Amino acid sequence: MSRYEYDDGWGMTAFTDREQAAARAESEKDPSGLARGDASVCLDSKEKAVFVRSALALALLLLSSSAMNTAVFPLFDGVFTYARDVSVFANAVFLVAVGLWASFSPGRLRANAANTSAFVLFLIGGILLPVALVLESAALLVVSSCVLAVARGWASLCVGLFLSRLSADRIIPAVVMAFLAYCIVDMALWFVPGFAGVFAFIVCAPVALALSLKESRDVMEAACAGGAPADMAITQPSSFLPLAGTFFVCLFLFRIAFGYSLRFFEHGGVPLPGFVGAVPVVFLAAAVVVFSRGRFLPDLATQLSVLLVLAGFFVASSFGAASAEVSVGLLSAGNTLFDMVAWSVLAAVAMRNVHGSMAVVAWGRGVSGIGTIVGAAFGVWSTKAFADNEHAAILVAGAFVLFFVGYALIGLKDFSFAGAIEGVVPLVEEPEAKTPEKEFEERCAAIGDRCGLTPREREGFVMLARGRNREYSQEQVVVSRNRVKAHVEHVYAKLGIHTHQELLDMVEGNWL
Repeated sequence: MSRYEYDDGWGMTAFTDREQAAARAESEKDPSGLARGDASVCLDSKEKAVFVRSALALALLLLSSSAMNTAVFPLFDGVFTYARDVSVFANAVFLVAVGLWASFSPGRLRANAANTSAFVLFLIGGILLPVALVLESAALLVVSSCVLAVARGWASLCVGLFLSRLSADRIIPAVVMAFLAYCIVDMALWFVPGFAGVFAFIVCAPVALALSLKESRDVMEAACAGGAPADMAITQPSSFLPLAGTFFVCLFLFRIAFGYSLRFFEHGGVPLPGFVGAVPVVFLAAAVVVFSRGRFLPDLATQLSVLLVLAGFFVASSFGAASAEVSVGLLSAGNTLFDMVAWSVLAAVAMRNVHGSMAVVAWGRGVSGIGTIVGAAFGVWSTKAFADNEHAAILVAGAFVLFFVGYALIGLKDFSFAGAIEGVVPLVEEPEAKTPEKEFEERCAAIGDRCGLTPREREGFVMLARGRNREYSQEQVVVSRNRVKAHVEHVYAKLGIHTHQELLDMVEGNWL
């Protein structure tokens, strides 16, 4: 017997015959009916363009976030330093709200209106933010940064949905390519004037949204066309990731470490250059993906990221302020690696169940934002604590290490990211409930098709099936009594019946 294999990019799955391989390929089809490429063939020019656009959109979104942290937020300190925290909170709350909305009431969402609103918010925020900085207006700074935060939140949702349009074996290379391009450009931002970073922050996110517009809109429309995921999950729980599940807890905890690395021993509001640790990890991930032909092991990558994060906290707790650059580099490396895992898993889960795609991506990015806020607050406190009482700060950092170790050993003991993805089974659409009127119309149409009734005969047949007599039919169709009689006789002849009662019995019974 011939042996056929299917490589989904997350590990090799083998099949013993052509039928099993075909069944697996069929199960990988998108339930929404939206077209996907065949993973077994080379990319054509159109597919390559979609692949490159998805990677570029994610790279621009990542670059916008980096520019915000390294070039824009430090400018806030001279006006109102807490504006950065308020804007990050606004971004997170918006995404969490969209995630809940998409879970419980997706039918009310209008993709085109939301996309237009996002571009308007980008325009308003992009104009008001520089004005707020020049005028040193705290109120205007808060408003403009929150407006941009909401628009950036929508852009991140669209980019995630865009990635979910790729097949399973292309999501990983697209994500890694995006991080690679982002890291290269991000290094350059550290050596260019500050206004270049502000420009990148304002421009990159709307461009990412523009690149994602078509594909993400298709996903949104497909997601909103069905019922609410929260209702579907009651009867088909295996098709949806629980919003309080382990995967989202991991996102939250790792983003705490990310936020901590941003504010830990920052100088003048400017974070330490984390790319020193992130770049080698991204290049290593790219090399692994290339040499393994697109395969990716999310669980192994997560374990490595845990080790890097723990190493960062360990160095901070052991050597204090003298090890700031090293600890931040390790934390950034671990967080960047896990961020690649997070984007890949979110896109893969969204790919497997389009009805829950919006909820998964929005909720995941929102939870990540909340974790960043918590970690940033902890990083600011640690920086001050090291200056006031280094021993106490080291003790707290050590406690954080123990917490991470405990969670990695206990919380993640029986959890697998690859298993979480494979566990999301394609949603089985429940048949639409038919009203008695709908069933009656379908039965009459089927009888008419089977017996070859003409349009005029069908009209008379339906009236007779509803219990109408010949006089009523004559009044409705405005024809002579003889013509109605002729139509009725033709209907009876084609149906093989002789009385009106036989016609009613045929429609109401099991003649079909």
